Amino acid sequence: SSPDGSKVAMILSKDGWTDLYVCDADGSGLKRLTKSPQDESSPCWSPDGKWICYASKDKERRALRKISPEGGESHIIRTTETVNLTEPDWSPDGKWIAFTSQTSSFQICVVPAEGGLAITLAPGEDPSWSPNSRTLICARRSGGRYALSVLDAMTKQVKDIARISGNDSQPAWAK
Repeated sequence: SSPDGSKVAMILSKDGWTDLYVCDADGSGLKRLTKSPQDESSPCWSPDGKWICYASKDKERRALRKISPEGGESHIIRTTETVNLTEPDWSPDGKWIAFTSQTSSFQICVVPAEGGLAITLAPGEDPSWSPNSRTLICARRSGGRYALSVLDAMTKQVKDIARISGNDSQPAWAK
């Protein structure tokens, strides 16, 4: 949901296309923001509520884009040095976007919110920023299963969290 809790961004499959929509928190006012044959996924809000970042598939490669919740043209977020991007999460201070990059394995990366050189931090998926915009929680493959880890974005240090029974994935930090 948006930072002020008034709007919700979602991916819906309609008309044979998977696109980005936004609506009011009570479910009214549904508005389509994208209309393309490419698949969109993983919407997240900028902390000021002015943008929605999402992953978009273009020519079999995933990239990050942003669009106003009011609609209009979407803009690509340049992410030099990375490919096949998914699962973006905007830092609470507005400075960074974390995401998963997939080459031969999954990597947690960050890029300045305005785009630029992406920094690979560590192996992992599904990054979620802590409220202090310094650490991320993510899922990392460990012994054939997923475990949760905390990753310091400044030092790249990783600390595994004691395993919860089962396969741990898709964490989200309470905001």
